[in-house]
Amino acid sequence: MLLNISNEYKSPNFDNRRKNTKIKYIIIHYTETKNLKTALKILCNPKKKVSCHFIIDLNGKIYKLVDESKNAWHAGLSYWKKNERLNDRSIGIEIVNDGVTKFNDIQIRNLILLLKKLVKNFGIDKLNILGHSDIAPTRKKDPGIFFPWEKLQKFKFGLPLKKSEKAKNLNLSNNEFRLFLKNLKKVGFSQINIKQQDSKINKIIINSFHRHFYIERVDKSPDKNSLEISNFIILNLFNN
Repeated sequence: MLLNISNEYKSPNFDNRRKNTKIKYIIIHYTETKNLKTALKILCNPKKKVSCHFIIDLNGKIYKLVDESKNAWHAGLSYWKKNERLNDRSIGIEIVNDGVTKFNDIQIRNLILLLKKLVKNFGIDKLNILGHSDIAPTRKKDPGIFFPWEKLQKFKFGLPLKKSEKAKNLNLSNNEFRLFLKNLKKVGFSQINIKQQDSKINKIIINSFHRHFYIERVDKSPDKNSLEISNFIILNLFNN
């Protein structure tokens, strides 16, 4: 299917990428607005100092606001594995969504088409397609609990998913909790503190993990199924 991308709107909020910096990541966001017009007032306003490379409207239409050769200001203070401030090595995609409703099928269909194009053009590892809350868990919740990661997984976009067992809510032992934290750090959540297990930042990152991989446990402590899911991700990341 042919992907049509409009250049009708442009954002002034960008700067140059550092020389010889490879684009490694694609970061998915929601706009937290009800429509494109409101989103553009933010993303194209020089006073706001935020932007993205692409935005997908409610009807699925895609607009390019910043060229991929430039830094769009979408990631902010962010961390993943050994990388910090991911603006310089990522492409940001905003989807018009208020954060409390489901995404339209046509939005996700065209997002997948766009991802295929970007992955091919820039040689991006499909595992490096992440949500804003993955890389900035202390500040952001997007793309939120309604984002259909499972639809992206059909094309192996994003980290591997494991279906959660809703009935399993057994508490983790101290050793299991420590292993869970170590798993999160291996996955990419580099701010995890293994020594201070009950730290505030750990609790926030665990919630971000649940928001992406185990929605039933959002705002709850991890259980044995959280550990199993993290084990599954590690197994798939390092054995393929």
